[in-house]
Amino acid sequence: MYKIVAILTGLFLMIHSLAQQQMMVDKIIGVVGDNIILLSDIESQLQQAKSQGENINDDLKCAIFDQALLEKFFLAQAQLDSVYVGEDEVEAELDKRIRYYISNSFGSQEKLEEFYGKSIEDLKTDFRKDVKNQMLAEKMQGKIYGSIKTTPADVKQFFEAIPKDSLPYFNAEIELSQIVVYPKASQEARDYALMKIKKIKQEIINGTDFGAKAQLVSEDPGSKKEGGDLGFITRGQMVSEFEAAAFRLEEGQVSDVIETKYGYHVIQCLEKKGERIHVRHILITSPVTSFDEVTAKTYLDSVRTLISTDVFTFTNAVKEFSEDEQSKSNNGSLINPQTGNSYFEMNQIDGSLLFTISDLKKGQLSQTSTFTTEEGKKAFRMIMIKSETDAHQASLKNDYSKISAATRQAKQQEALVKWIKDKKGDTYILIDESFQSCDNVQKWIKDK
Repeated sequence: MYKIVAILTGLFLMIHSLAQQQMMVDKIIGVVGDNIILLSDIESQLQQAKSQGENINDDLKCAIFDQALLEKFFLAQAQLDSVYVGEDEVEAELDKRIRYYISNSFGSQEKLEEFYGKSIEDLKTDFRKDVKNQMLAEKMQGKIYGSIKTTPADVKQFFEAIPKDSLPYFNAEIELSQIVVYPKASQEARDYALMKIKKIKQEIINGTDFGAKAQLVSEDPGSKKEGGDLGFITRGQMVSEFEAAAFRLEEGQVSDVIETKYGYHVIQCLEKKGERIHVRHILITSPVTSFDEVTAKTYLDSVRTLISTDVFTFTNAVKEFSEDEQSKSNNGSLINPQTGNSYFEMNQIDGSLLFTISDLKKGQLSQTSTFTTEEGKKAFRMIMIKSETDAHQASLKNDYSKISAATRQAKQQEALVKWIKDKKGDTYILIDESFQSCDNVQKWIKDK
């Protein structure tokens, strides 16, 4: 998930970059094969970093330029090695990024289009080439890093090679676990929603246009305006119930009514290309009332009592009762989106969550509290502090997972530097003199 979120963020950065480029006097500052780097590419990223509070200096400018050279080099080598990304893959990635931003940042397609002053199709046209190049570069990077493995012996050797006076110092950190319960619509509300979508499906069977009906009645804000169109999807993109039904369809066929955690769906397959399918759907949700929310909170309170009276351990209660699939698969552990691991520094914890745990000690349970899910829905959770560590100097015993990650990164960097050295003689590389003094750019200069 962390990787997915990082990749999707690239769409916003590209849109931001385009707006910045329009206001700058531009020039070419780098060439790698057939791929150019513009000064505006670097300046727009510096402006983005500044808006996020980073200190703007020459070192950061050099680092951004170095990363741009690497991305273009990945792309050049992908072209030489005939690495392939299909147009349907690119279209699916564009659709995924658009849906992500509609769901998580804007709430509706109309607001996204209003914010950028362009239609969805125009935005996709603007960034289709950039997204394809990014996907090619990622595939090339995967070829370089794919075979790298890290053993316990590697980790031990890496740690012991660090001079004692250079061992990193880790800030105080905390690990958190949770049990989550979602309010559920009443049976009466579910029955009404089911009756409604069955009627909609019958109208489609009787000749009503699927897309027009989706525009009128679908409750999926990300696809409603597009007539329910989700573009091409691959396995793993959608929830399992949706995928199972969608991938059984033939072109033009409409599915039976299916239920997912989002509500009731009717799906139509528009096109099949190998393991990719182009689908559209109509979603009808079951409304959740304040009474349903009270019921969910009461239920989670009763789970808390079972743990407090030792009827269940916290871990067993996670397996038995938690409804958040991501944390449930990790025995309830929350993942830090900034690092991809389970450790949080206090300044990395969301304000409402920080308030929930403010008086807790290790092993204690919080009271039931509310939070808002990524889909914008209200949910309830109970938090336990799994571990706490004071600020300390790194040790192999206490920080193995972090040292293992650092070991892998070091091996990847070593492999990357060797790969660049072996391959750069086959690729035309030009670096503007204003960047040739950067220390981290020296590896790209061919006589180095």
